[in-house]
Amino acid sequence: SWRTWHMVSRDQGETWSEAELLPGPAGLGWGPVKNKPILLSDGTLLAGLSDEPPDPVTEWKWIPYAQRSPDGGWTWEAPVEVPMPRIEGYGLIQPALWESRPGHVHMLLRSTDRRLYRSDSTDYGRTWCGAYPMGLPNNNSGLDVARTEEGLLALVCNPVPGWGRPRTPLSVLLSSDNGNTWTHRLDLETAEGEYSYPAVIATPRGLAITYTWKRERIAFWHGSVEQIPKWGQT
Repeated sequence: SWRTWHMVSRDQGETWSEAELLPGPAGLGWGPVKNKPILLSDGTLLAGLSDEPPDPVTEWKWIPYAQRSPDGGWTWEAPVEVPMPRIEGYGLIQPALWESRPGHVHMLLRSTDRRLYRSDSTDYGRTWCGAYPMGLPNNNSGLDVARTEEGLLALVCNPVPGWGRPRTPLSVLLSSDNGNTWTHRLDLETAEGEYSYPAVIATPRGLAITYTWKRERIAFWHGSVEQIPKWGQT
């Protein structure tokens, strides 16, 4: 039962209001889950969210959604469920979003099917195509995506085959063709342990990334895309 809370600052982050729960239907989270919302070219704020209702067969079921706000997050439209095929395990969760050109929005999804999934929208996130598998492996771990001003797509994830495998290495991958191929890769962490739940944004210098370090603390990496070498994985 995910829930999203919000706080407001009217002085550039110096002080904040008390946290308030975003209103929504019982049993379904309202607003973003894990990953950041993105501001679309038409001014709409788009969030990826997900629900985890109980399931008698698999313990629970994962269902991804997208949700739009026309006024910067003050009010939200009803969530739109992302169609997905029958998937091994729980399903898909925690969408990570980007807009490639006006109205064309995409998401990558964490999966229990041993690989990343993707869905696309051509109407600013109002409707989505059925989720489909990508070539990249996913061990049921979180991920995040950011698009740079130059049009590069940066994905931070654990590119590890096999459901439940250790969440290492943690890597940042680059794509210059909207996620169809991934040509550059830099491993941020390779040691034994868990490095997970990344978040990434594009900055004037390149990329800023945070992630959990062995579930003990938060780590931070800030670097240029030129630091990420060629990889060749498609």
